[in-house]
Amino acid sequence: MDLRARAATLAVLAFLAFLTAGCADLPGGASPSPAPSHPPYDPTPADYKAVEDLLAQRATAALEGDEAAFLATVDPRDQKLVDQQQTIFTNLQHLPMKSLAYEVKSLDHTPDEVRNHGVLFAPLVTEVAQLEEAHRAPVANATDMTFVRHDGGWVIGRDRPAPEDRYSRPWFGGPVEAATGRSVVVVTERDGPTSAAELLDRISAARAEIKETLEPVWRGEQGEEPLLIDATYNGQPPGDTFEGDDGAAAVTYWVDATGFMSGFAGAVVKDNPVATNRLATDGRTLRHELSHVYGPALVPTWVNEGLAEYLSGCESNVCDEDEQRDELLAHERAIPGDEEWGEDGSIDYAVSHAAVSWLIDENGGLDDFLEFCNDFYLHLPSGTDDFHDGTGKALRESYGITEKQLVDGTWSWFERLPSD
Repeated sequence: MDLRARAATLAVLAFLAFLTAGCADLPGGASPSPAPSHPPYDPTPADYKAVEDLLAQRATAALEGDEAAFLATVDPRDQKLVDQQQTIFTNLQHLPMKSLAYEVKSLDHTPDEVRNHGVLFAPLVTEVAQLEEAHRAPVANATDMTFVRHDGGWVIGRDRPAPEDRYSRPWFGGPVEAATGRSVVVVTERDGPTSAAELLDRISAARAEIKETLEPVWRGEQGEEPLLIDATYNGQPPGDTFEGDDGAAAVTYWVDATGFMSGFAGAVVKDNPVATNRLATDGRTLRHELSHVYGPALVPTWVNEGLAEYLSGCESNVCDEDEQRDELLAHERAIPGDEEWGEDGSIDYAVSHAAVSWLIDENGGLDDFLEFCNDFYLHLPSGTDDFHDGTGKALRESYGITEKQLVDGTWSWFERLPSD
């Protein structure tokens, strides 16, 4: 699934509620007791400076592997918080951290309640981190930290994930392990079904094959695409990607570079926790997401997702679809547009897969289809944000067919599916 085109709505709501609760207090433990009352406080410039110094100490400690100095930035009276931060510190030691820093803005918001007495302070804190081989520049992630004054100084009293659309912090949560390759970092659950090193080997092989297949695709980018494979329960998925009754296996998205760099720092392939570590166990899911990394960007969603399904290894049937052949044949005959993509859930994937398969297998092969992708943007009407609006003209120019002929071909492909 490629979020540049459309973030589909997927995952199990009950587990998502659990995930949200768990992220607030990872690692787990007993429910917190009611927080004490904290008096209102008007922070001074000296308070902002003190927090900046505290977080600079935290970043230096993480990079130098000094656990005692890292935990010294945390309220020692809250053992659950200390346990959470100790896990985060350990996770950071497994990752190839090139840089880590915190930016503090002189604008505070409402602090979270913490369990211990003291004045509370909640400035806006941004964590800026760069992983070797996964980022070509530092990446900024919002945090949700509350500080409490203890023994005359500020310490972290609460640390929770911020509700951001793009959230690339696989170290924030439960225990992880990592493996690093050329332009790729793989992070997995420490006790997950696949080790980071094993998954790296599989990714390296699949990536080489997908890159070679999609080499003719024009992407407007130079050099290798840095890649972070996050096969963990940690972090927050982009937007509403995993919401809904169907569970998307994974999502691919791009993170922005910060500082003097512009553009993207790299790509992230993020596992859906409720899909039982599909990136770590399912080669088809892995190939699908890697197809998004190296596939065409300036095309409608049906092209993007259909090609990813085709290259994932699906051949004569619709992989992992709940819909039966008769249901697909009875469905409204239309190629889904970008604006309504996801409204019909997995049927949209089935239609897109069938449409792309019909074009490739019966209308000139993969090379002709990739040329169709490369030329698609040239046929997009001006003033539209829906790439599907260019489908009719692109089909006429590249294949000499109409959209209706594509629809008829798509449903003829469904006709050939095995029946029960």
